[in-house]
Amino acid sequence: MPRGGVRPVAVYLVIFLPAALVLLLVPWGRFAPAFLSSIMVALIIAAITAPFVMMLFARSLRLERHKRKKAEDEASLAYRILDSSSEPVVITDSYANIEYVNPAFCETTGYASEEVLGKNPRIMQSGRQDAGFYRDMWESITTTGQWQGQLWDRKKSGEEYPKLLTINSVRDDGGKVIKYIGVFVDITALKQTEEQIEYLTRHDNLTGLPNRVLFLDLLGLGITYAARRSRGLAVVILSLSGLKHISDSFGHFAADLFIKDFAGWLAGLVREHDTVARLQEDEFGLVIGDIDGSEEVASIVKKINAQLARPFFIRQRYEVFVTAYMGIALYPSDGTGVETLMKNAQVALHQVREAKGKNFQFFDQSMSQKAFEHLSLEANLRRAIKNGEFVIHYQPQVELRGGTIVGMEALIRRKEDEWLVPPSQFIPLAEETGLIIPISEWTLINACNQSKRWQDDGLPPLRLAINVTAGQFFQRTLISTVRDALDQSGLSPESLELELTEQTIIHDAEEAIKMMKALKDMGVYLSIDDFGTGYSSLSYLKRFPLDKLKVDISFTRDIGVDTNSASITQAIIALAHSLNLKAIAEGVENKAQLDFLLEHGCDEIQGYYFSTPLPADSFRALVKSGRRFL
Repeated sequence: MPRGGVRPVAVYLVIFLPAALVLLLVPWGRFAPAFLSSIMVALIIAAITAPFVMMLFARSLRLERHKRKKAEDEASLAYRILDSSSEPVVITDSYANIEYVNPAFCETTGYASEEVLGKNPRIMQSGRQDAGFYRDMWESITTTGQWQGQLWDRKKSGEEYPKLLTINSVRDDGGKVIKYIGVFVDITALKQTEEQIEYLTRHDNLTGLPNRVLFLDLLGLGITYAARRSRGLAVVILSLSGLKHISDSFGHFAADLFIKDFAGWLAGLVREHDTVARLQEDEFGLVIGDIDGSEEVASIVKKINAQLARPFFIRQRYEVFVTAYMGIALYPSDGTGVETLMKNAQVALHQVREAKGKNFQFFDQSMSQKAFEHLSLEANLRRAIKNGEFVIHYQPQVELRGGTIVGMEALIRRKEDEWLVPPSQFIPLAEETGLIIPISEWTLINACNQSKRWQDDGLPPLRLAINVTAGQFFQRTLISTVRDALDQSGLSPESLELELTEQTIIHDAEEAIKMMKALKDMGVYLSIDDFGTGYSSLSYLKRFPLDKLKVDISFTRDIGVDTNSASITQAIIALAHSLNLKAIAEGVENKAQLDFLLEHGCDEIQGYYFSTPLPADSFRALVKSGRRFL
């Protein structure tokens, strides 16, 4: 008989059997007629109600069969879903013995289902996790009903692999655990990606050497080792000179090939337990450990220098030479911490770059004092920028034909108490620290505003000349800075002249040409300042979109004293005119110089012979006077 169901014959037995027993057991007598009548009534009622009772039982039977079929279908569907899952699944009984694994489990682990059914999952343990790990895992399952985490297991082949495992317990209506379901993901690829990311964050992508982050960690370990064993250690920071020339001459790809070769070569020069790292594009760091003194370091450094005297070959085709400057700090004499040793090695590197004829320099305390003074000057200059401690003076530029002022050069000065500090005392530091950018931008904006105010006040339109440094010229923001200064002030582009030094534009001539053309498209005038002091190529000069050449003061000053200076000045004027450019001479201080320039057709001049650089009010008054200078 099906569970929960009743056959139809049972209905008849329930209804008619008691009636039959009554007929047999009760004596026939005086009660027979009445009894028989009752029995007949009961039988009639039973006959009438029996079909309805049978219908109810039949319906109950169908419902029970439907529920059982639904449960079987749901169970079948669940297993089909588990079978089709791409994630490995394992189901165990309450004793953690495996009852079911899906095909993804078999594919991942290499086990066939019949090889694991009835066994405990511990057969796959790798041994990497200790007993405490599994104890904590089961404590979590027991108290919360689940656990999730990473662990290492072993495949049938013996290969260990990491996986992310989730275990959930299944309980019956009474709360008793009847099964455990585990679902996991093989995270080998994820681990490999994490390891690759970790590697890249601590190694240089091009050379494979440790980067600055890892270098500092290794230096810290080296210091700890040296302290324990009472040994010495050296930090060497090596800066390459000539890398940009390789890039400009042969391209960035060739420069990368050189860096890779150089890195491998450098690593081969030091001892196996020493560290070589790439700190920046052209800067390498070395940790030379287990030393007795500076002599061992000097020997390694000299070996590096000797090798650098030989040419390098890129792809066995391009022969290149490079120079390396090295700053060295020693543990423990120059510092006992990572930061101190790195700082002092950088100070030594800075000093050797400024020295002539040297390639390496050990740190000493006098360098620290110089570095401190340098930082103080830099802080002082930053404070001056923040507090607006700058003013602009204007030096007239005079046209020789008519003797009238046609322009002015804006020259920045720094106010310090009651004194004005000339640019020669702070511009070099500003260029070195990068502060020249905000200073130059401030000068450009304020000079343009002042020039436009003069024009609005009725002064004749004068061309404003402003120096542009190398650091500012190759900034991508220069074009937008110039445009913003013109837009904000309302000054026309034709009233602005940017003076570029010869060394600036020849440093990267092709890039300079692009920048100059962009400025010319805006309508701005361009001139070369200090012309003749650099090494300009005439082939480049004719390609530069210029308006004026400026004879350097070093030539103008010696006119009448040095025939070579006079000849060079004459040649520059002639060269400018042959290129349809104007020539202007600066530093004119006496009549002999003026007469020479007049005789040889110089177009404009400026210098103390006519006027020193003047504050804005004094310059306005000079122009307003209408004075002629010739």
